[in-house]
Amino acid sequence: MVAFSNPLKARLRMTQWKRNFIVLCGAQFLTLMGFSAYYPFIAFYVQELGVDTYAAALAWMAAFSTGGAVSMMIASPIWGSLADRFGRKPMVVRATFASALIAFGYSIAQTPSQLLILRIAQGFLAGTISASQTLIASEVPEKNLGRSLGTMQTVQYVSQALGPLLGGFAADILGYRNVFIISGCMTLISGVSVTALVRESFVPTVRVVKRVRLRLGRQDLSSAISRSTLALLATRAGSGFAITVMSSVLSLYIQSLDPGNPRLATLAGAVNSVSAVTSSGAAFAAGYLGDRFGQKTVLQACTIGATLIYIPQAFVGSVNHLLLLRAVQGLFLGGMLPTVSALLAQSSPPDKRGVVFGLATSAAAGGQAIGPALGAAAANAWGMPSTFLVTASIYAMLAGLVAALVPARFSQRANQEEPEREVALEEVNGETGANGS
Repeated sequence: MVAFSNPLKARLRMTQWKRNFIVLCGAQFLTLMGFSAYYPFIAFYVQELGVDTYAAALAWMAAFSTGGAVSMMIASPIWGSLADRFGRKPMVVRATFASALIAFGYSIAQTPSQLLILRIAQGFLAGTISASQTLIASEVPEKNLGRSLGTMQTVQYVSQALGPLLGGFAADILGYRNVFIISGCMTLISGVSVTALVRESFVPTVRVVKRVRLRLGRQDLSSAISRSTLALLATRAGSGFAITVMSSVLSLYIQSLDPGNPRLATLAGAVNSVSAVTSSGAAFAAGYLGDRFGQKTVLQACTIGATLIYIPQAFVGSVNHLLLLRAVQGLFLGGMLPTVSALLAQSSPPDKRGVVFGLATSAAAGGQAIGPALGAAAANAWGMPSTFLVTASIYAMLAGLVAALVPARFSQRANQEEPEREVALEEVNGETGANGS
């Protein structure tokens, strides 16, 4: 019986990480589809709550995006450190249920100020993407890491493609408030499924946890961050900044291109969805291409492509032209996050990935905090088309940063380290079963 114990444990662990992966992908699908269902029409919802000018709507949208990003920037490293000490699954559960409660809160908001307060709370308490990626990066074997993160990113993009389309359609028929309620219910189902079905194999690195500090200390940072990690964190910050420059402008830009359309929420949802549709295929392909040809090579191609495709969007004359360019844009944006995530996982110690992914989320949130305000300022000063040119210049700088500072040596690391990782996993497997229940 002893002779069969280790192979049995290995097979059980293989089944466990695959089951966790499937459940987390399903939970992310529902959660992000719910969130993306209402995010594109927030600008119109703000107008319904009493804001009656473009300039005021832009200001509220900038505050909405920036407030959530700032609070997420502050909270993410703390949640990441707690994940490394007490488990990654509790962080996923916390973020998912918080997202559900806040979605219900949006449905009863009466003023733009209440909406802003809820968004700030969402930044502090939510963050399901980072929590799920950290759990996946900690459970999946290294040789499957790029493909797994790419597949999860694909699921996230598919949900973000369907969400705006269905949410905009539902908003035009049922009203904005009912979409928030539907979103909250979907996210609640995700939280229950993760709680019931995910089993985490987690052993705290500090055996005596009663006296462990709850804050992120210098030792956590020094042991988790290398020079290459800093370069990748800077890339995440720049990418978050570039993406959100458009967040406070895009819906109003669509409105300016077709102001008399009676189905404006549906139209805005379609424009937001098309990029996510193409991004989903690109993310899936990027996971395989990164494992085969190197994550840095894929990341360079994506940043250069994004630079080139944003420029013509400033000069479109119709929503159809914008729709086409956004579809092409998704091919490049879709490959960025899974490659950066894979490089971050490969360049950090396994027991510090919660800290690293928390810092990555914080870096992206820092960029996202600045982006909406800059986008709104550029739109008010030079017109809404100028925000596309600002975004293109940011991606051009990211392309240079990736070429100069992101090392290529981690792209071939997974297969080399896999045997050692598997031995280590089998050694701790007997101690980990109780932690996931």
